[in-house]
Amino acid sequence: MTGQLLKVQVDPQGVFDRAFTELERTQLPFATLQAVNATAFGVREAWKREAPRALDRPTPFTINAILYRKATKQRPAAEVFIRDEAFKGTPPAKYLLPQVGGGSRPAKGLERLLQAKGFLPRGTFAVPGKGVQLDAFGNVPSGHVRQIISQLGVAGEQGYASNETERTRARRKRRGGSDYFVVGRKKGNLLPGIYRRREMAAGDAARRAIGARSRIDSIFIFVRSVSYRPRYRIYEFAQREWNKLFPFHFPRELAKAVATARLRGRG
Repeated sequence: MTGQLLKVQVDPQGVFDRAFTELERTQLPFATLQAVNATAFGVREAWKREAPRALDRPTPFTINAILYRKATKQRPAAEVFIRDEAFKGTPPAKYLLPQVGGGSRPAKGLERLLQAKGFLPRGTFAVPGKGVQLDAFGNVPSGHVRQIISQLGVAGEQGYASNETERTRARRKRRGGSDYFVVGRKKGNLLPGIYRRREMAAGDAARRAIGARSRIDSIFIFVRSVSYRPRYRIYEFAQREWNKLFPFHFPRELAKAVATARLRGRG
């Protein structure tokens, strides 16, 4: 992750301090490589287990964004990292960075589209409003986001649906549909944000009771800052896991390498 430096102790608990036999010395490079890879895999799995404890309802995509790359003879270093790419939306490495080091998060896909259209000032964020039902992961459902993008005409290069036609809009209203609209400046009780005006279907009991034709729900509210404290302390966690796992894996990998060499008549 950009701007973050991970330092890992190469020889935790002095596993290389003891004297090795000649056969063991010949097998050290291979055994070390195997132990490093096993340890890196263990660190990755530990990061994945920690994610649901440290983060608020992370999605499976976020949890499985923890990857590792094996060490080889040509590149004798294993890597554990967070995916820095995504087919759509923001790559996990970018939106997880504030959870690791604290601070503000980058703009999300909808926010970038709103900024490009002039609805959302730069440096401002869209956070869920009180009138939207969040999904199991604490996010505004993607269906709502697609409707907003379509109705507000902010579709970009992400492949979202195009703006709805007047015929579609009229049919949606007849069925008791909803309209999304932007409030740029505070207007009465409405703060800057994105709202949904829901038309009540004909014969609606609530409409008859109060004479209302529609209701307005807050979907996103625009705020000037979104700040996070460090919660996903993956680097400290990686150091602890390395110090625990490498001394466990190395003796076993060395013993296996020596036993294999003896079977092959190299000892």
